[in-house]
Amino acid sequence: MFNQLSLPDEVECIFSELRIPPRLYAHLLLVHDVANKLIDAISVTWNTLNIDKNLVVSVAATHDIGKCIHTNELSEEGHKHEQEGKRLLISLGVPEEKAKFAATHATWSEKSTIEDICVSLADKIWKGSRMQDLEDLLIGKIASKTKTERWEIFSLLDSIIENVTKDADTRLAFQNSFSTMCRII
Repeated sequence: MFNQLSLPDEVECIFSELRIPPRLYAHLLLVHDVANKLIDAISVTWNTLNIDKNLVVSVAATHDIGKCIHTNELSEEGHKHEQEGKRLLISLGVPEEKAKFAATHATWSEKSTIEDICVSLADKIWKGSRMQDLEDLLIGKIASKTKTERWEIFSLLDSIIENVTKDADTRLAFQNSFSTMCRII
């Protein structure tokens, strides 16, 4: 299932410059994959949305990059990695409009774009977590842009998320085995 995963070339270049812990690499790979699946399903369901898929999947692959500096946040709660990730990405030549996602992926509001929300959502649902306020925000954005009733969006988005989260246990096992395997090598 996960042997075909790959990151964008520009992300692999960034990772080659940094010492990315195996657990972080696996996490970013999985969130990138989930963001891909999420955006594909949303784009097929609401084909008039015009979501910047390349932006979402690229920044999903770097959203937690600051954890390569704040490694304690790989296993503990913390937010130091967010601003550090943005700073780190900018120092590596990543444009501000992409780097900002490292700082904003854990927060969302009415001002958030659909791309912002999709990155945040992918970071939650990869492991099966559901956050109703985040999903409601996306429902509102989609309803507004497509002029569709919220209940109709809810039903379809819920099915999309359920489909993605069904593999959460497999993804968690992959992340744990990837981390262990890399320590052995």
